[in-house]
Amino acid sequence: MNSVRLATLVSLIPSCNLLADVGCDHGYVGIEALRLGIAKQVAFADISQPSLLKARSNCPKEFNDVVSFHCQDGLGSLKVDCAIIAGMGGLEVISILKCAKYLPDRLVLQPMRNQRDVRAYLTANNYDIVTDVKFCDGKYYDAIVAERCVKPTRLTELELEFGKTNLVHPSKDFINYLQLELNKLNKILEGTRDSEVVSKRNLVEQTLKLVLTQNI
Repeated sequence: MNSVRLATLVSLIPSCNLLADVGCDHGYVGIEALRLGIAKQVAFADISQPSLLKARSNCPKEFNDVVSFHCQDGLGSLKVDCAIIAGMGGLEVISILKCAKYLPDRLVLQPMRNQRDVRAYLTANNYDIVTDVKFCDGKYYDAIVAERCVKPTRLTELELEFGKTNLVHPSKDFINYLQLELNKLNKILEGTRDSEVVSKRNLVEQTLKLVLTQNI
């Protein structure tokens, strides 16, 4: 596996008995989790039958007894202890969780947008966010790991916006992301003084100063 994105996602999957690879596409994440012994079994799910056939074709025969393939939208009635949902919009991720018959105890999510909505949904529905990182693989991605709990830790506005791990342990990728965002917003403000853009620019600048101070 030579993709930073896929390798990062696999590294965040906790050891589990049964993993659901939702929206599995080619099945690379679930297959790698089996190869590394992170998951004992994997249920591959995708709404696209052609994608599911690719995953089945890519899966080594040695795993035939510990895999299953499900052509469906989301988790459906799968009962698993961990699910990875990656490469979808945040609102779609939320919809999948809302429609699931059984919610896993652990989630690894990589929403492409609306990350703030995902964080807010998780904490409002008894999930504690234990890892929340931004990383780069050609473009920037967010990876969120959450665990079910009785009383989730309440997130601040900055944590909802950027992710708690990024703020507490800022990586080079996160700092670079903030700098790029600040430059982009400053360029936009050369042609407009839209209050929403100004507000976002100030928030990014505030956050960048905060994380740079921590790294001194």
